[in-house]
Amino acid sequence: MPVDAKARYRDIPYNYTSFSDREIVIRLLSEAVWDALVRLRIEPGLGQSLRILHALLGDIWVVRRNPYLQDDLLDNPKRRALLIEALNHRLAEIEKRRRADLRDHGDEAGVERAARVETLVQA
Repeated sequence: MPVDAKARYRDIPYNYTSFSDREIVIRLLSEAVWDALVRLRIEPGLGQSLRILHALLGDIWVVRRNPYLQDDLLDNPKRRALLIEALNHRLAEIEKRRRADLRDHGDEAGVERAARVETLVQA
């Protein structure tokens, strides 16, 4: 795959803009977070958590880019609460997977892996 095509590969849903995933993550979070996500991609067993994170970023991105949706969420507390509940659910799923990984791999290698992931995320 050519470098340009690889740079435009998208895991973030609802990205109907010309921005790549990298550009979106940098705009929403930071370049350090993008670098951490790139390093996390090679960690085995993180695929589902990364997909959940990409979905969460997609939700944030689509709301941020759509002033009509923002107005609708501000005018409709029930819809806003449902979106917040969905976002919190996604975060809870990632946390649940992290805890299960620690429980299942509580040996020294599992603890090292969890520490490595935590370090990458905090970078």
